Amino acid sequence: GVDEGVVMSLVENLGCFTVDQVRAAVKHCAGAADRAADWLFSHMDDLDGAIAALESSATASASSEPKTKTPLEDGEGKYSLVGLVSHIGKNTGSGHYVAHLKKDGKWVIFNDEKVALSKDPPIQHAYMYLFQRNDTAGSPHPAY
Repeated sequence: GVDEGVVMSLVENLGCFTVDQVRAAVKHCAGAADRAADWLFSHMDDLDGAIAALESSATASASSEPKTKTPLEDGEGKYSLVGLVSHIGKNTGSGHYVAHLKKDGKWVIFNDEKVALSKDPPIQHAYMYLFQRNDTAGSPHPAY
């Protein structure tokens, strides 16, 4: 079953789906409300058809042998900052964006055709941060 509290909360907060539609999405997304909401909105064009496909898929998978899945690369889930994008200029209407990447433990700035070491990258003022998972860096699962 699914948590009816999650179902009712989504029905009330989203306001455009029925209880049955939300219940099917929550069940499909293993109870994750945010994923269920995303699933509902991404299938709005033919929501009833998508739910019917879920139900027929669930029936078929219950009667067939379990399929082998690619194992997830679980672990500590710790990440390291490896890059960032920041802006140089008075405002977003003027100036331009630059990238800073960590290479061999040192920060490097990429500013158009200019590439140089960066002693003090503007980490606290970046617009976008790039992280790499520590326990899978350089060794993705062979099935990927």
